[in-house]
Amino acid sequence: MEALSTKPKTKNVITTIVRSRRFRVLVLVALAFYCVFYIATIYRSEADSTGLLTGGGKSLTQQGHSGHAVVDGEGEPMMVDDDQDVPETPIVKLERRIQGLIDQNRVMVFSKTYCPYSAAAKKLLKTYTNDFGLLEVDLESKGDDIKKILTKITHGHSTFPSIFFAGESIGGRDKLQAIEDKHDLRGRLDALGVKMLQ
Repeated sequence: MEALSTKPKTKNVITTIVRSRRFRVLVLVALAFYCVFYIATIYRSEADSTGLLTGGGKSLTQQGHSGHAVVDGEGEPMMVDDDQDVPETPIVKLERRIQGLIDQNRVMVFSKTYCPYSAAAKKLLKTYTNDFGLLEVDLESKGDDIKKILTKITHGHSTFPSIFFAGESIGGRDKLQAIEDKHDLRGRLDALGVKMLQ
């Protein structure tokens, strides 16, 4: 018969640490810091997307229902209450100006004076009408910002010209020429209600 060992059993170190009060307190403190960091990150992300922290650059303002919709960098709409004080930054003013030009003109062309594709698109439109809006982006002081705004509005069309029919992007000169090649351009322009040339 074996004698019972009087040696104390060695405790599992991990079990001892996990059961200790200090470990539990450290875990709670770490969770609290994580929650604070997570909430601060969400707040900063929302503030950046509405331009509250960075002065704009991530929002494209459009009119909405009860408030106004702000479109973030990925083109996803976010509702902003009209009562909320959103600062009118230069980029937001420029976004509103560009969107206003698109909304106010049945046909709107964003062009560059030296661009041969822009020249070809304007020449093609002028065979049917002179009734279209035109902004020569290279003559504007914030031409690079206008290009970024147009790329965002068109979901990726970043070249010139950038042409809009009734607020919708149709693309550039190649798309305009494709409509003409199908003999649809005159009809599309007429349907938009622009003043046609005789």
